[in-house]
Amino acid sequence: MSQPPGSPISPLFSVLETPSSGRGVFAAQDIAVGTSILALEDVSVSVILREFQREVCAWCFWYYEGRGWKVRDKSTGNVFCSKGCQAAWEDEQSSISNAVGTDTAAFHAWRAVEKLIKGTPRDDEPISDIDAPRPKASEINMAWMKAENQAVYIRESRAGFQNKANRKAVHSAMTATPDSESLRFLLSGILFRASKPSAWPSLQALAPNHRPYRSTIQLEAHITSYLQLLAILPDAFLPHVNAEVCREIPLRDDHNSFGIRSLEADGSEFLGYGIWIAASYFNHSCSPNVAKRRVGRCWDFSTVRDIRAGEQLCITYLSGDERVMNTNQRRARLRMNWDFECACEKCTGDDVELD
Repeated sequence: MSQPPGSPISPLFSVLETPSSGRGVFAAQDIAVGTSILALEDVSVSVILREFQREVCAWCFWYYEGRGWKVRDKSTGNVFCSKGCQAAWEDEQSSISNAVGTDTAAFHAWRAVEKLIKGTPRDDEPISDIDAPRPKASEINMAWMKAENQAVYIRESRAGFQNKANRKAVHSAMTATPDSESLRFLLSGILFRASKPSAWPSLQALAPNHRPYRSTIQLEAHITSYLQLLAILPDAFLPHVNAEVCREIPLRDDHNSFGIRSLEADGSEFLGYGIWIAASYFNHSCSPNVAKRRVGRCWDFSTVRDIRAGEQLCITYLSGDERVMNTNQRRARLRMNWDFECACEKCTGDDVELD
């Protein structure tokens, strides 16, 4: 069987179909405890939450624990732990710009987004969506169909056709309250799509969630961000600013992203999230045989016990405090966040701990 595009490749393991959880990673040979089986640095799509943006390096994700880094680029809203990380980030943006035929397009894209975020008044008390229901697939499709109707007018305006309907659509998008997380998250995905078109199928090969928005509030934020990006991004990126791309990013992110947390033992602060495509093929177990550890931008995966050939290699999707929950609590959390019923050995064995 051919490997899915973007899946991890190693003589130590293979990606195979599983009876109940899609594809998984299986040991191709016996693996000793403590073996590093995979290390990944390339993050395809990522975002740091706005509240931590001044405290987390935009390149290596080093958290300054409540203090702001001094190396800053105010025009893009990014901070860095060192000049070296700033240079690495700038090199990446230059590569993205060159991929679309310019020298500075990616820099202008980040500046345009930050200018929009800073220049538009925001509500002092944003509406909470904690208790809001997830929108249905039909509601999502309808919302995006309406967005595409507005997008037609914005594209016409960008092409130089100015009439009342076009001006109204642009004005409506640009005066809507910007959502920093949605804007920066979608922009990172658009830049990935524009600069690495051959890698885009790897993202599309990940397991989708057709109801990725946790609430109608988040759905509306993504749609508004899409229309705003269509109105402000440099011309070089406009072919990639469409509903297909902007819907695909959250569709694949919801069940495949890794949380970017502070690096103490329990990772107490949730700083943001990102997609490391090859890492998404590891399935979950509440008793994992593989540990994951983030070192800067790199995720390292190593075995925590001896592994037999043919055994599935599993990580845990649970954070530190979630791992000490009883079986019912863990299953409920996994069902809510990842939409599956855990059937690992710890949840189905004879010594399960229930409420």
